[in-house]
Amino acid sequence: MGKARDWARFSVARLAARVPTPAGYRGPGSLAGFANNPSHDPVLYRYDTLRPWFPALSLLETTWTEQKPLQAITGEIRDVLMCYRPRSGEEHEVRLTQVASAGLLAARSARDVLIAFEGGTGDKGEPDQPESQSMLGFVLKRHIAGTSDYDIHIVFRGSRSGSAVRAALRALSTENAEGNPDWITDFGYRLIGPEVFGDISTVGKVHRGIAHSLRSAMPKIRASLIHLAQGTGGRAPRRIYVTGHSMGAGLAQHFLSAVMLGDQFGPSGHGPAMPAELRRWPWDNVKLVTYSAPVCGDVVWARTLTEDILQSEFFDHPTPGITLTDPKALTVGNSEIALRLADPDRPAGYRILHPKDPVTTLRVFAGKHVGKTVYVASASPLGFADTEGHEPIDVRKRMIDTLADPRLPETSWVYRDLAELSPDSPEEFTGSLPEFATIARAIERYYRTSGYPVDVARLGHDFAVFEGLLESS
Repeated sequence: MGKARDWARFSVARLAARVPTPAGYRGPGSLAGFANNPSHDPVLYRYDTLRPWFPALSLLETTWTEQKPLQAITGEIRDVLMCYRPRSGEEHEVRLTQVASAGLLAARSARDVLIAFEGGTGDKGEPDQPESQSMLGFVLKRHIAGTSDYDIHIVFRGSRSGSAVRAALRALSTENAEGNPDWITDFGYRLIGPEVFGDISTVGKVHRGIAHSLRSAMPKIRASLIHLAQGTGGRAPRRIYVTGHSMGAGLAQHFLSAVMLGDQFGPSGHGPAMPAELRRWPWDNVKLVTYSAPVCGDVVWARTLTEDILQSEFFDHPTPGITLTDPKALTVGNSEIALRLADPDRPAGYRILHPKDPVTTLRVFAGKHVGKTVYVASASPLGFADTEGHEPIDVRKRMIDTLADPRLPETSWVYRDLAELSPDSPEEFTGSLPEFATIARAIERYYRTSGYPVDVARLGHDFAVFEGLLESS
């Protein structure tokens, strides 16, 4: 990680000397001329590699994560754009760039548009602790077959985890938080009111870490929505869905709060910062669906958002304890959920979770949850916490098994042992350059046999950069 930080700083020096840096690399602030936080893990991104039609493969310690495209969704995407803060730009500046077109990978009739947006994590609002940038989510304009209507889906990603113990221990400090920037955001759990976060909510108090992260992303989300509104003849979307998992669930709640309860984009989507093109959108009938959501605000804020804005049932358990279960919770198969989510004339708010998920049930931090409770498994007030219940792959599988609908695509998220895709890797990984070369060959072999076109030259170039990074002094 130290070498990655040094490489990022060196890249800026090369840029100043008019020597081009590799296109598309983002992450540490120094790579883009922003305020830099050397205490953050230097996670690197290439936004120009966004390809929703392709499978994705990553390695966490000794376990591969394979994500396959769901053709029912990705096959209808025609164009992919990235919305981000330009190099050396101010916080409010944005740039929107098309990074891919489907070509032969999508249906001939494909017309959907996906815009991924950048945002910052790792900022608790403390002095001299700037955020680090990453792709924080996406907006999908999804056309309704056989009509000129469309829906808007606003989606926020969950935390990049790595070692959970390491991430939690290093992120916990207020003055000296370090390590994984997402977990620093997660642990910014102090609740603060409208005097600081009036743009997020004018009622109650909100989680400052999530609020700072959402605030950094709002200019990009705004620009993305304006772009998708263009070319519709002023026609508003039929429905707006807002969703996310874990940290992303918190960001989804705060986004909706900013639009409906904030003093910039709100109230009710008619605030001074809301563009005219978006004011006519059906914000009053928005659908919020969160997965494994943490607590992101106090009882006043959570109740207002749930009951007044989403017209949903609020769960307020007054008794403190290890775990909290909602006796009025719905099951995934309850017909009310699908009917409510499809209704263009009513809002909806659901929080979907495993009742043993410690992130959603432990009384670690103050505050209350947003949305009507939906359990993916049977709940018991005496059950012990189980971290597996927080895994999106587990939540999704339980939902699919419960619904038992053959029209639903199988899970696209699969974990594989290291040896399954890289049989020539040593059992004990020590991070040496030969071992990374073995992993690079495994990735190339995976893509070559996946049936999808793969840019082998780009893979080779990226590994060469990484190789040079490791060999640097």
